[in-house]
Amino acid sequence: MKKRVLFIALASALVSTMMAQEVEHRKEVYVIKAGKASGISTATPVEQKEIGKAVMEFMYDYKYLTDTTDVSRNETDRMTLQVTYGMSKFTSFRAMQIDSLIRVSTAEQIRANPDSYIGGETFSIYKNYPQGRFTVIDKVSTDWFHYEEDIPVQEWILTDDTCNILGYECKSAVCDFRGRRWTAFYTDSVPVADGPWKFGGLPGFIMQVYDEGHQYEFTCVGINSKADRVMTIPEVPFNKTTRPKFYATKLRFDTDPFGYMMNVNGVNVQVKGADGQPRTDITQPRTLQYDYIERDWK
Repeated sequence: MKKRVLFIALASALVSTMMAQEVEHRKEVYVIKAGKASGISTATPVEQKEIGKAVMEFMYDYKYLTDTTDVSRNETDRMTLQVTYGMSKFTSFRAMQIDSLIRVSTAEQIRANPDSYIGGETFSIYKNYPQGRFTVIDKVSTDWFHYEEDIPVQEWILTDDTCNILGYECKSAVCDFRGRRWTAFYTDSVPVADGPWKFGGLPGFIMQVYDEGHQYEFTCVGINSKADRVMTIPEVPFNKTTRPKFYATKLRFDTDPFGYMMNVNGVNVQVKGADGQPRTDITQPRTLQYDYIERDWK
């Protein structure tokens, strides 16, 4: 029997997470008025399909700005690049840990400590899966999305800059890709021609890559050359879409999360302050203070 863990407590954790960048809101009371409770649970085990077994794993620190007007406001997540013969998967290590933890936890354990069961980037990128294509999966609110694209061509220009990362001598290259100018440092001492996120196409392994302005940055912080962890993809009802349509949906949620949850998920969220009065200012649509990693989708 498939294990299902659904409860209202995580709904407030989800809403609180969306507002976490505003410190003064940490003491607010978030009340779920009505709707489909299961639609906002973040602690439901997801069935996984095994698609291969990694022979090497690379750990990256993924840093990105949440406000381009304030460089001190950045986020960091630990990401994992799993590599096997002819295919790779790039995903959040935190998300992998949470998925494993949920499967061995009871509803009471999750309810007692919901913060332990949320976090991590929601996207995963599968390179050369299916063959000759990229598969990208991601979540917006509680909705799973899936799109494929041709393996992108990155026209790298090799430069003379060098650096040392994890003891590997790295060479530099730059390219313009989907609205940003990127700088990469790669090494030919690792027997893999790959890199984080959607990057590749260099004569070596990409140890670090960042955009002009350092709004997005990936840095390799660990290598496991004897990996044997399985590579999986969720078996869920995906919304099949395209890259531009996915970003349009993501923008809709990021600028108006409460409206999205009500109109799409059927969940009505009422926000009250410490005095018990409604906080309609929080639920109003807002303008993003940053650009997505890909700027060319519009």
